[in-house]
Amino acid sequence: MKSSTCKGSNGQYLEEYHSEAAAFIGAQRIKKEFGHDLMPQVCRACGYWHLTSASKSRQCLYCTDSALFQKDLYATQHEAEAMARKIGREKKIKLFAYKCPHSSGWHLTKVEPAKLKRR
Repeated sequence: MKSSTCKGSNGQYLEEYHSEAAAFIGAQRIKKEFGHDLMPQVCRACGYWHLTSASKSRQCLYCTDSALFQKDLYATQHEAEAMARKIGREKKIKLFAYKCPHSSGWHLTKVEPAKLKRR
């Protein structure tokens, strides 16, 4: 259903979904029909779910880093791991990708995934 409040960058009203699952199904349908790679994102303005480009950089609404900044949220594990390698080369550190426990996406951490589970 079309939103009555939220518009996209093109000025048109966005589709709104009442759950993440419904938005995910909508994203799959659009990818199958039109080839656009979209993913669900909860809207801070209306509280419903909209679809956004999977390649667009965004922040998680729930997770923060050690400095209490919102963590970057990557659409896929592959995208997160590619960014981990890039940042790792630039900053000479080892980063790991892990699935966000609160939304559909992936984060980066300095802690090895096996050690994350023990926390």
